[in-house]
Amino acid sequence: MPFTVGLSQHSDPGMATGEIVGRVLESLGAQPDVALLFTSGEHLANTDEIAAAVSELLNPGAFIGTTACSVAAGEREIEEETAAVLWAGSLGSGKRRRARAVQLSGVPDPAVDDDALTAALDEVDAANSPSMIVLADPYSYPVDAALVHWAERWPHMSVLGGLSSGAAMPGGNRIVVDGGVHRSGAAALIVGGSVTVTHLVSQGCRPIGQPYIITEAEGNVVRSLGGLPPFERLQQTFEKLDSADQHLVQRGLHVGRVTDERKIDFERGDFLIRGVLGADRESGAIAIGDEAPIGATVQFHVRDARTADEDLHAALSNSAPGARAASGALLFTCNGRGTHLFETPHHDASVLAEHLSAEVAGMFCAGEIGPVGARSYVHGFTASMALFSDGDAP
Repeated sequence: MPFTVGLSQHSDPGMATGEIVGRVLESLGAQPDVALLFTSGEHLANTDEIAAAVSELLNPGAFIGTTACSVAAGEREIEEETAAVLWAGSLGSGKRRRARAVQLSGVPDPAVDDDALTAALDEVDAANSPSMIVLADPYSYPVDAALVHWAERWPHMSVLGGLSSGAAMPGGNRIVVDGGVHRSGAAALIVGGSVTVTHLVSQGCRPIGQPYIITEAEGNVVRSLGGLPPFERLQQTFEKLDSADQHLVQRGLHVGRVTDERKIDFERGDFLIRGVLGADRESGAIAIGDEAPIGATVQFHVRDARTADEDLHAALSNSAPGARAASGALLFTCNGRGTHLFETPHHDASVLAEHLSAEVAGMFCAGEIGPVGARSYVHGFTASMALFSDGDAP
């Protein structure tokens, strides 16, 4: 399953299109099975033109794309500059299509897209282990509600992707679906057949202290952890930390909720990470960036560049041998990572290149989609990765 990546930093849309399409034609020829387009900088306004040209010149079997503040190609991350990235691949021979693009409408009820998704799943023979890459406009598409719905409707479907980050206001992003360009909604790439898509999520956080059970809560406000006010639990944890970790707590505190309560011991990867939004010293309650179900197990977490680096290396090192032999990979990393988090540029892309021999492309997101436990969520400060390999390969 060959893949390739075309990158252009030319500001002229015609020149940029020629460079990225030329790369695909040189490596794969016309009519690749899949193609993803990511545009940034001055090309935010040129996405319609570039997408139409890619569709006409390459005629991909399934084609989606979106706009972003920054993009990734190969070992490079092009941050807050003009760039166009085209990732394309051939998914193997056979009469049946192995991928299909679907336009998802930006309405409150994601179930309205069920018929289109069902048809796509049937067409690519993805009944057993379907995989879906989603590029969504954060201003118009109900991503959280959609993820809940998809988990109920298709519990065996893996979902990964990211939220468009190219615009700071509604209507500014572009969503590409088979050459058509939209200003709202989302694009979905359904992949099936013998193609194996391994989804990895690196949240880049480290647990501190010990886990506690939420014993009193309302909405996103936690009032009691293990029978004591959360702020008191935090103080107990803080006093036992070294000075470096105390500094990290003061810079930004997170809480992780265990996604599989059947486990006895918890480690990185077992938690869904959410930020601590505030605390009330008088009552001892804390507010977190998610619902706080009573009975759930949670633990305080910290995040820094070293932890994020270790976590990403661990996620890739612990992936299955087949995943590490992937020939194509998509990277959806947070717009708060890159040089905003790491001292050196190109961090996430270069780590993927270190562990994989795959053709890598992706974007910096306003929220990253990926699985933790049995279902997918929207994350922050996370790197979500989709690794493509041939399931028929020995």
